[in-house]
Amino acid sequence: MKLPILFGALLLSASPAISNDYLYLKCKKSDDIVITNPATSRIIGKRTKEVSSIFKIDLTKKTLTDARAGYPQSFTVQNKTIIITYKVDNNQLKSSDMFKLNLMPPYSISSKGTAIVKTMNKSLTTRGEGSCEEVDPSVFEKALNQPN
Repeated sequence: MKLPILFGALLLSASPAISNDYLYLKCKKSDDIVITNPATSRIIGKRTKEVSSIFKIDLTKKTLTDARAGYPQSFTVQNKTIIITYKVDNNQLKSSDMFKLNLMPPYSISSKGTAIVKTMNKSLTTRGEGSCEEVDPSVFEKALNQPN
């Protein structure tokens, strides 16, 4: 008789942000950006950019959807951390970025990357860190339906 009571307590204590293998997070991250001339390595500029995102994470399909982009991206999981890597190499841009999100509270988020804007002869280095909090699925849906 104690087993159904224990199971019911576990169900009632589950977070509203985790339902049906989904996790919904609102994240704030600060990105430090350094712009250099790749030929001289001279620093052209530095700035910090504050970034807010709302994510829907499908733990079964291993996809993450940012409400701003609206489409899912595949991820891998290592040591309870989501990892997404981006690589671009075309006539205008060569970039390599890595995004990490810890799946255990307290949720932390980080990113780092490099890019060469070939058409502008500029190189960018970025590094960001921040934190996330669980939100209700309706927060993601509302953000998804708002124009960027």
